[in-house]
Amino acid sequence: MICKFSYYEYKYSVPNEKLAYVESLLESFAGGTDPFPIGYVDSVYYDTVDRRCFYECLNGESAKRKFRIRGYADGLYSQLHQKEKLLSGVGKFKSKLIEVSLRDNYPPDWESLAPVDADDENFHKIRSLASQYGLLLPSVRVRYQRRRYRTFDFRMTLDTNIEIYGYDNCGTTGCTILPYHVLEVKTYKRRPRLPFMGLVKLPQVSFSKFYLGISAIAS
Repeated sequence: MICKFSYYEYKYSVPNEKLAYVESLLESFAGGTDPFPIGYVDSVYYDTVDRRCFYECLNGESAKRKFRIRGYADGLYSQLHQKEKLLSGVGKFKSKLIEVSLRDNYPPDWESLAPVDADDENFHKIRSLASQYGLLLPSVRVRYQRRRYRTFDFRMTLDTNIEIYGYDNCGTTGCTILPYHVLEVKTYKRRPRLPFMGLVKLPQVSFSKFYLGISAIAS
């Protein structure tokens, strides 16, 4: 990994018919444990014209990288992320951006993004790695409601009503809502062992919402 290891991440698909049950279990086991228990997350992912980041996921390459800006449903994007995943291990760089917004529903150009602090090392690390990919263009926007929980060293998020909006740069035009929801478990431990996981049988998924979203709308 180029990024410093941050945590292990595991994802589970939650079908509509189990959503209410999963929500009730999470609230019972860990309700009120996160300072920001519920809110919207709004991310725009960038990729190359030939979908290099997407194909890193599809082909199961050892290092899978994603570049995105993130906001929280107020119409503004204030964070720049570069996320790298090796099997279940995750590394991440984050940088605070001078706030940007969509113009006529279109994201800002990658090269126009600027850090709040001109000396932000993480921003320059992200830019350096991105330059190895070549020209990055808006690929897909992913917006969803997120519920957050914490217990011991576990961070759990339940992402629901996942909306996908594509851009024609990378053959991802169109929009859709994923027909299921996603439970994510982040931990410093190699394999999570949570009491409620034995009460609900959820299939583990290896792909990100970025990949799942593009798969749903790609032409």
